[in-house]
This record gives sequence, structure tokens and C-alpha cells, in this order.
Amino acid sequence: MVPYFQPIVRSLTGEISCFEALARWNDPIYGFLTPDIFIPPLEKNGDIYLLDMAILERICKIYKEQSAKSFDFIPVSFNLSRVDLGIKDIHEQINAICDKYEIPHDMIHIEITESASYEIGTAMEEHIQWFHRDGYKVWMDDFGNGFSTFNTMQTFSFDVIKLDMMFLRNFNKKAEIILDSIIKMAKSLGIGTVCEGVETMEHAKFLSEIGCERVQGWYYGRPQPSEIAKGLKHDAEHNYETSEEQNYWDKISSVNLLSGTPEMIVEYSDHKWNIITLNKFMYKAFKEIHPEEKLEILNKPLEYGHTLYRIIDELFEQVSITKENHKIDYIDNGFLVLLEAYYLASLDNKTALKVTLRNIYTELEYKRNTMLENGLVGLYSQFELVNLISPDRDASMQIYSNASFKKVYGQVSLATGIQEFTKSEVYVDDRERYIKFMDMSTLEARYEDEEINYLGEPFRLRDKKGGFRWKMVTLLKVQSGNERQYLYEIQRLDRKNREIFNVKYGKEIL
Repeated sequence: MVPYFQPIVRSLTGEISCFEALARWNDPIYGFLTPDIFIPPLEKNGDIYLLDMAILERICKIYKEQSAKSFDFIPVSFNLSRVDLGIKDIHEQINAICDKYEIPHDMIHIEITESASYEIGTAMEEHIQWFHRDGYKVWMDDFGNGFSTFNTMQTFSFDVIKLDMMFLRNFNKKAEIILDSIIKMAKSLGIGTVCEGVETMEHAKFLSEIGCERVQGWYYGRPQPSEIAKGLKHDAEHNYETSEEQNYWDKISSVNLLSGTPEMIVEYSDHKWNIITLNKFMYKAFKEIHPEEKLEILNKPLEYGHTLYRIIDELFEQVSITKENHKIDYIDNGFLVLLEAYYLASLDNKTALKVTLRNIYTELEYKRNTMLENGLVGLYSQFELVNLISPDRDASMQIYSNASFKKVYGQVSLATGIQEFTKSEVYVDDRERYIKFMDMSTLEARYEDEEINYLGEPFRLRDKKGGFRWKMVTLLKVQSGNERQYLYEIQRLDRKNREIFNVKYGKEIL
């Protein structure tokens, strides 16, 4: 009777996170016997605990051998049956075996089937708490194969649930919906997830997309003897997580990206970052802002020449240093974006961050009240009109208006809007000066001459009563990658300034 080891793989990295030890019997007379042949008789006779303790001792012996060779430990899970939990000194026996070989308890994970939880009842939680006090992690095996699945999630303090392979054996739309719901529920409860029975790339891709933390199955490797599985050590053929990486990736994997908010997880180091994973809402939000660009621009904006690099780098660096959450607002390709970064974990010189994105302009299209929630109305109420203009695309978009102009000029091309606005809303004696002020071809040169990021001039513009009053028109330069963009603003003037302009340019038309 020997343990075979099957790898359990981290979905985010593809690295082996731990192994499950499975009992195998290679009989000299009957040949290779599968567990379904020898386990039921052992359970019936009450001798199954002898097998399970023998498997645990073999695991620990292999660990001891690897430790002597200075190899890192890789956690291993092994199974306990309901019969084992009925043994009076089962906890003492497990501790004695691990301590005999000087094996850290957190390197051993204990798997207990859901059916055992159902049969033992309230005593199960006492066992789990005991294992926790002794330093072990406890996994629920075969989740979804019993009669009280969701009740066990509520009643017992399992660290991880292993989803039964039946979900993937009958893989269809219903199975997808059920798995997605279970993963969401587990993450909300702070419970880790492993899915058994992964046999195809389709299975692996789907489980990664819905946030299943770890996966196990023939797609990644069949159970193998320790000498073939390379004895749980690092070697040239396999990538295994170190104990430090275990803690790092456990924190990252537990993050829930299924809330419906555009979110991604990035790894930041030395002013560079890499997207580990992102949800479909983040991808959609990015394509709304950059419909023609590839997603890689988020990973390597400097290579694309974007000023977006400086903005994101400052945000990520701030979070990495302070280990606190920070956010920033900026204009990106004509969209007002709120980017917020949350600290997750650190390893060596790397920092993992959860990043959320809000496209404020998209939200305004569907819910104008968002402006109230973010205090934007208070800012824009200083103006009669605020438009975002994009000369490179000959585009203009109205953001805010309480003016009484004849039409919404932010719904036509920029060049057309300037011509129509001049003819309809600007007093005839100011039109030539207004056209010159709105000349997009000279804007950058004028900014350089003034050494500021805004330009402003007074013009007599049509008011609600049909007259023409002095108002200040400003063009505020905004950061937007390689594209030129400006906020066009019309602001009311007080009586003192209006009188000054009456003298300098001519009187208002009331």
C-alpha cells in the first residue's frame, strides 16, 4: 500500500500549489487494485484509519527525505474518513506522526468528505477547530455530492471546499451556472476553492474565468508514485510554489472579481506592472475607452508613449509604499476615469494590487445622478456650459449645461459646432475674435507662449432673454495620452468685470 501523488495547480499561475496523496495497492497476486475495491471493506471492518495513518506516515517520511536534501516543502493533502474521526485519539496520532518526522503542521492539509460531515453532525465542527488549533488546514472533499451542501458551508469552518468532479463530468450550461454560483458564494464567505476532475483545456479556462483558485485532474497530471512525481521537490521539469509564494498567492487568489465592477489584479515592481487577471467588465470598460487599442497598452503604456504611464505608475507606487488604498481621477481618450488601487500582498520586491476602474462619462450616459454623488455638479455649476473637445478627432461632447443656447453643440463635429455656435450665439462684433480664439491649429503654440495649461477670453454671448452679455470662455488643457483634449467652459462674469469689458470692447446688448 503506497501513496500516489496528484498535483493541485494554482489557476492564476499554472504552478503546482500542493499535492493530494491517494492510496494505491499493487498486490503481487491480484495486481494493481483501485480504491473502490479495497477501501469499502476496510471501512466496514473499522480498519480504514490504519490505512490513512500509514499513508500519512509515508508522506511525512518522504518529506523528511526531501528536507535532508534541502528541498522546499510542498503541502500535501490526505483523506480522513468518518471512521477515522470516531477514533478516540485520532488527533494525537496525527500529531505524533507529523512530529516524529518534524513536519510543519501547516504543510499537511486534511480532507474530509461532505458525507462524513453530514453523518457526524455537530461533532464535525469540534474536530475542525481541534485541527485548526494544531495548525492544520481542513478541506471539505466531494463538495456538491451530498444532501446538505450549503448547510455545511454555513455550519462548519472548512478552509477550502473541493468541488466534486461530477460537475465537470456532465459539463454543460447548467453546470457552468452552478459552479459559478458556488465560487461566488465561497469567495464571499472567505472559503478557498479547488475543482476536481479537470480533463480538458475548456474545463481549465472556464474555472479560471470564474475565479476557482486551484484545479486538479488528468489535464494537469495523473496520480503518480513519489519517485515519478519527483518527491514533492523543485526540479527543472516542474514549477512549484515555495512556502512564501503559497501565502502570497493565497491572498491574491481569494480576491473576488465577480462583483460586476471593472476590476483586475496586477503585480507591480520597479515601475513596471503585469496584469495577472482581469474580469470581463474591466475588458469591456477598457474597450469603451480605447476601442482601437490592444489590452497590452495597460501592461506597457510607456512603450506606447502614453502619459497614462506616469499616472498609473504614481498610483501603484504610492500603494506599494504605504500599503494603503489610493485613487486618482484622470482624462483618458476623452473619458473621465476614476482608478482605485487596493493593496493585497507583497513578496520580495513585488506588490500585488487589486485595481478598479470607473468610467464616469459612461455612467453619466445612464445615470446623471452619479454627477451628484461625486460632487461634479457642484464643480460644473460655476459654468453655464462645459464641453470636452477633441480636435484630433474633430469631436465635441457636452458634459454639463444650464445655458439657453439654441442647440446642443456637443452633439455635432467640433468644426461644425464652432461655426454654428459663432453664427448663432456670439455677438456679431466679437465673432472674428472668437473664431481666432477657437483656432485649434494654434492652440498648442499659444499654451507654450503663456506657459500655462488654460486660455481665456471674454465674449458677448446670447443670454436667456435674447440679449448678449459678457461671459468668459476658457480652454483648459487636459492629460489624455497622445491625443489633444481640452475642456471648453463658459462662465458668468460679475458686474465689475462686465463693466471693464464694456469699456475695452463695447457694451453689452440688453
